[in-house]
Amino acid sequence: MQKIQPRFNLSQLIALLLLLAGSAIVLVPLLWTISTSLKTPAEVFGSAFWPTKWQWSNYADAVTAIPFFKFLGNTLIILIPVMIGTVFTSAISAYGFARFNFRGKRTLFLVLLATMMLPSQVTLIPTFLLFKQVGLTNSFLPLVLPAFFGQNAFNIFLVRQFMRGIPRELDESAYVDGANRWQIFTRIMMPLSKAPLVAVSIFTFMGVWNDFQGPLIYLNSNEKYTLALGLSMFKGLYNVEWNMLMAATILIMLPALILFFIAQKYFIEGISISSAVKG
Repeated sequence: MQKIQPRFNLSQLIALLLLLAGSAIVLVPLLWTISTSLKTPAEVFGSAFWPTKWQWSNYADAVTAIPFFKFLGNTLIILIPVMIGTVFTSAISAYGFARFNFRGKRTLFLVLLATMMLPSQVTLIPTFLLFKQVGLTNSFLPLVLPAFFGQNAFNIFLVRQFMRGIPRELDESAYVDGANRWQIFTRIMMPLSKAPLVAVSIFTFMGVWNDFQGPLIYLNSNEKYTLALGLSMFKGLYNVEWNMLMAATILIMLPALILFFIAQKYFIEGISISSAVKG
């Protein structure tokens, strides 16, 4: 008689329990945020996890309580050029490191990687003083300009590693057909590097969309607030409108979640760097 093998062994069971515990750690705060956004102020600190009557009007009230769409426009004014600048500079810098040979290339790349070891707090004050000296504080430029100078070394490293896996025969074939360096970059390297570039785009979107520290430092007037900074308006001197704050938080969170689920295929592929050229 054939012996029936157990469906799960001990290691699989432990892995499953760890995954369930990790999922709970992530989902419980999210569910609490959703439930709080649907409660009345009196129910926020009650014992019931879910509200007795769901207050969908909290979402409409949250949008009208602050200049939500004005803050959304300010966020997009920063987000769009930062994404364009970050993707382009990451791609062209990675192309240079992956395909060009020049004196000091290895040293320069090591210096680039070394900047990843510096926490942002180290360069925060010098950067602020620099923009203050040229009179760019209380404007969007300090939040946009660094993106066009390759401020994130990890993005360059990620795309460079992917481009190194693209066969050089494609470059040589393009040279034979009369293509120059720029045409090879735009017509071969960029399309084939779509996966890591999408990953860089998602990283950039998340960073700018959720950025609180940058706008807090450089933007002084309420008219230029971003969405992340606008959430602070729900906090009064003596109390916090938790239901309205959580409703606005959910509304701000939705675009990032939707983008991630739409582009997660390219995101995972770009991070894993499993393959550069699909057959």
